Amino acid sequence: MKIYVLGAGSIGSLFGALLTKAGHEVTLIGREEHVRAINKEGLRISGVESFTVYPEATTRAPEEPPELLLLTTKSYSTKTALECARYCIGEETWILSVQNGLGNEDLALKYTPNVIGGITTNGAMLVEWGHVKWTGRGITVIGRYPTGSSSFIKKVAGLFTDAGIETEVSENILGWKWAKTIVNSVINALGTILEVKNGYLRDNPYLEGISVEIAREGCEVARQLGIEFEVHPLELLWDTIEKTKENYNSMLQDIRRGRKTEVDYINGKIVEYAKSVGLGAPRNELLWALIKAKEEQSR
Repeated sequence: MKIYVLGAGSIGSLFGALLTKAGHEVTLIGREEHVRAINKEGLRISGVESFTVYPEATTRAPEEPPELLLLTTKSYSTKTALECARYCIGEETWILSVQNGLGNEDLALKYTPNVIGGITTNGAMLVEWGHVKWTGRGITVIGRYPTGSSSFIKKVAGLFTDAGIETEVSENILGWKWAKTIVNSVINALGTILEVKNGYLRDNPYLEGISVEIAREGCEVARQLGIEFEVHPLELLWDTIEKTKENYNSMLQDIRRGRKTEVDYINGKIVEYAKSVGLGAPRNELLWALIKAKEEQSR
């Protein structure tokens, strides 16, 4: 399958590397430094598996439409990235977002009705340009956005699984997106404030109760919006922490690089949706404010 990875950072590069290894025609679209390193010495994966592949890598999307456009940019870059890649989104192209937070698929729907929502609990970290560490094997769930499925989506799930990315199909991907956002509202925010690996959030007895209350707050907002869960967010939270216990979350990685975080699309979105249904989300609002302050401090 011809696949473009739009926003080839840590998770995008991991997926792209595994799909390249499985024999698919992959093009990574990413930052100039990363692209230069891949074109010079290949894309190195370490951690759960160790190998090097040599996919196509470029800073701009090719003009020929792919069958699948894998969207893995930071959420705050989605609108700009899609606009820059609009000319390669053909009538038969499907866009699959496996990004953090809420709202990315809605932006993709402005370019094509063929939109797939996705979540993944795989952990990945950019060690250096051209080198990504796979820090934890997790699950990936995809489904037509906002609901439903199709034969193409089932095909994608099959080829992902064959490539080593364990993938399931759900007709309720919106429920999964909310569950993963609630998980991230705990792991990313607390892990970033405390500057710890994911596993510390379960190992430290002072944090378990706090984690539960943050998650429950997000669950209450989701319920008021009519969101139904196939997996309880708390179950997904503990499972994700266990599988990625050696990982520093992506928000903390951004802070350490002096970059903007995705907190507006995680804790910030929960606060936004809470207000829309007449609820408060004080824990998420506090975490959002603390992360925004930390962003300012790191610049």
